[in-house]
Amino acid sequence: MTSHFDKTRRYWLKQGVSAATLACVAASGLLLPKQVLAHWPREAFAAKTLEDALKALLGQAETIDDDSVSFTVGAPPTYAVNGATVPVEVNTTLKNIEHLALLVDKNPSPLAMSMTLHSAVMLPFKTLIKVAEDADIIAVIRAENQLYIAKRFVEIDIGGCA
Repeated sequence: MTSHFDKTRRYWLKQGVSAATLACVAASGLLLPKQVLAHWPREAFAAKTLEDALKALLGQAETIDDDSVSFTVGAPPTYAVNGATVPVEVNTTLKNIEHLALLVDKNPSPLAMSMTLHSAVMLPFKTLIKVAEDADIIAVIRAENQLYIAKRFVEIDIGGCA
């Protein structure tokens, strides 16, 4: 039978070994933030206009309106009570998708989300984004070096950006 003292001792011993291991790994330089974290497109997230964000993120701002890119915003579509958690679902019939980005035209920083995709990734893609006020949500998909775009307007009751 194990006493309460043994359980407490075991717990603290395990915590101590974990902390010591983490400290050794960190001290050795194996856990550098640039090696651990994903690429962060700082200029794109700092941009104040849609065009500047697209240029910083994808190197171009010329887009093609295309019916093959579709998405829904809010639940029910085009309405969200809380701007801090606006559901977005993006779908497309395009092949060889390289990049997906969501932008909000009236947010302080228009770029809400960006990701590079592998050609084997299948859509639809679902996520939650923050929206400051009633605005257009813009989905941008890069496929075969072209930027395809679709827009949806969403109404917000409570803004989600400070």
